[in-house]
Amino acid sequence: MTKGANSRIFNVFQANKGLIASVLRRFRLSQIDIADLTQETILRALEAEKRTKIKEPRRFLVGIAKNVARTELERRSKMTTSLLDDFDPDSYVTDEPAVDDAVDARRRMQVLGAAVALLPPQCQKVFLLKHVYGASHKEIADKLDIALSTVEKHVALGLKRCREAMLKEQTAENAEHQETSVLGLNDAGQR
Repeated sequence: MTKGANSRIFNVFQANKGLIASVLRRFRLSQIDIADLTQETILRALEAEKRTKIKEPRRFLVGIAKNVARTELERRSKMTTSLLDDFDPDSYVTDEPAVDDAVDARRRMQVLGAAVALLPPQCQKVFLLKHVYGASHKEIADKLDIALSTVEKHVALGLKRCREAMLKEQTAENAEHQETSVLGLNDAGQR
C-alpha cells in the first residue's frame, strides 16, 4: 500500500475534511477536540490502509471519525465516573464556619455593637481604639489627650458593660431555648 500524501485514503480525507469535522461536531465536541480527533481519524485510516484495501474510503473515514469520537466520550465518562468514585463527602473539609456558627457570630457582634453604642462617648472612643484598632493604653492617652489612668478606667468600664450585655443576651437566649424545649417545640417552632 502507499504512504502519506500519495495515499488514496489521504486524498479522500483531504477532500472530505469538512465532512469529517461535521460528523465530529454532532458529538458536541470543542473545536480543539475536533481538530485533534480529525488527526486521529486520518492516522487510524492510514494505518488501516497499510493492512488492507479500503473499498469505500469516504464511508470508511466517517466510520473511523464516529468511533474516535465515541472512544473519546467514553474515556471522558470513565474519567468523570472515576473522579466521582474518589469523592468522599465525609472527607471534604472547608475552612469556612458552619452556617449556624456564622449566624451566631453575627448575632453576637450585633449585641456587642449595641453594647458599645450605649457606652459614654469618651469610654466608647477608648474602647474602640483599644479593642478594634489595637492601640496601646499610651497611644490612646496621647491621641485623646487624657491621663493613662483614665484610659485604664474606660477600658475596664467598657469591658464590664459589654460583658454584662453579652451575658444578659445569652441568658435570655438560654431561657427562650429552655421554654421551647419544655413546650415540646422543635427549632422551627413546630410540634
